[in-house]
Amino acid sequence: MCGTTSGSPVIGPDDHWAGNSVIAEGLRITRDNRRPVFGSACLASAAALLVGGGIVAGAFAASWGLFLEAGKAAERSIDYEESYVAYADQWDDLVKVALCVYPLLVLVALALIAWLLTAQAVTVAHAREHAAAGTASGTLTLRTLLRRSRPHFKAALRIQLLTLACALLPGLAGLLVLAAVAMEKVPGVVWPTYHEPATVQFILVGRILPAVIWALGLVLLSRFALATAVRVADNSTATAAMRRSWTLTRTARLHTTAICLLNAVAVTVAFTLLKWLGTYVAHWAGLLMLATTGDNVWVTGVLVIITPIAVALVLLPLVLAPTGVVLACLHQRLNGSTGRTRVPSGAPSSSTASPPRPPRTNY
Repeated sequence: MCGTTSGSPVIGPDDHWAGNSVIAEGLRITRDNRRPVFGSACLASAAALLVGGGIVAGAFAASWGLFLEAGKAAERSIDYEESYVAYADQWDDLVKVALCVYPLLVLVALALIAWLLTAQAVTVAHAREHAAAGTASGTLTLRTLLRRSRPHFKAALRIQLLTLACALLPGLAGLLVLAAVAMEKVPGVVWPTYHEPATVQFILVGRILPAVIWALGLVLLSRFALATAVRVADNSTATAAMRRSWTLTRTARLHTTAICLLNAVAVTVAFTLLKWLGTYVAHWAGLLMLATTGDNVWVTGVLVIITPIAVALVLLPLVLAPTGVVLACLHQRLNGSTGRTRVPSGAPSSSTASPPRPPRTNY
């Protein structure tokens, strides 16, 4: 049997349907608290559009002269009947601009994820507080949600930064394996060509090994996935919340990984669909750019490539918000909650706050 905490079951290996109940509870809370859940997602989408769009627009402005020079170089090559390579003289400068833009966009993405996870953890705490009191869940306005989430945001952002740092280790390790194979630094492993098909050694080292390393990275992310919810519930530091998340998920590694994997699949499917819808926006954006730049296909081509991804990323918080609710519910389940929860800082005090938990007993 699984261990118990405060008389409440903690998810263990024998709880085969626990993951389904957590997802069902998350969907129910999302349905009953649509305004704060999707209101916070709309705020995140608006911030992504304004801040992220401003960064991308600044990058285009900084690179405008490079795009114009690429067009002039192409016209000169056509006039002199010479071969032309796109961005031959502008590539290095464009890469420098990209290296400045990408870290800023990653920072914006981490801030928005921190906000979404914090807001959904506060929403779940609000719902459980009313459930413990036996009353209908009151309306959680966006103003109240902002007030309750504000004290946790900085710690949540630090959690995302530390999690990203941990995830970079297996991510870079997998890329290092691919680079070593590509540079023929691994004895007996040769990158396949048109005339030489992939060997068994290449499939094992160049394909399966990086996939295994990256899968371990995803498992590592799942172990820290509850850290933001821990911070909201316990008001702990970022590192303490990550340690607590690691301890909680230790009792249910398989269920935690399965739920995180389902969330990842849902987000991936939604991103693919939104990216496909973004191609229609890219079409009209490309036509507008051609009309305003005198048929400059170089800047238009870059715009058409990044627009579908930008559209998908701006709308993705609408999908990430319910997954944040599910993670907060999973934290409550692993924490041995019986419908009672600690009141997050910024919320009014209540007699429904959970008492300290006694030591967990394994049978």
